[in-house]
Amino acid sequence: MNAEEFIEKLKKELANDVSNFRVVTTEHGLSKSKAYRVWADADSKNFKNVVRKLFSLQEYPHFSVSSGFDAGKTIEILLHFALNYANPKALVLFTLRVKLPKQRPKMKTITDLVPGAMISEKEKREFFGIEIEGLAPGKMFLDDSLSGVYPWRRDSKGANKIAKNLHSGDAIE
Repeated sequence: MNAEEFIEKLKKELANDVSNFRVVTTEHGLSKSKAYRVWADADSKNFKNVVRKLFSLQEYPHFSVSSGFDAGKTIEILLHFALNYANPKALVLFTLRVKLPKQRPKMKTITDLVPGAMISEKEKREFFGIEIEGLAPGKMFLDDSLSGVYPWRRDSKGANKIAKNLHSGDAIE
């Protein structure tokens, strides 16, 4: 199935579960090959159903990585997937955005669906302080001396406690 057909199928399958569904198509190189990027938003209570539905479209949707950032009042987690990869010229890059309330960021694990998501999820737990229900305990990146410090946050829980201005030794405010 070509990328346009796949995107229409994706849009139809996810219609009740996502908002802000949008497609960006760009051309690259002398051959004007098309690249397809699809973006959608899901709430933290429903995003796992969206991931589950990807399996109805493709037996093994490829989870690439999750990324995230502190957006002020929320922490946004972006789950990146490569879909329709059996046809390289029709590859669809799908990004699902989940906004979590910064006061108590919480989401469910997808490691029961995509075991390879464990590293990305532990990273988000350690660097943002997100509670991820169902994720195995344990740290992978930060040691216990940084307990309660989440380096990727831009608030009082962020890295300002540990960051130093190297030339003066003063804490960054």
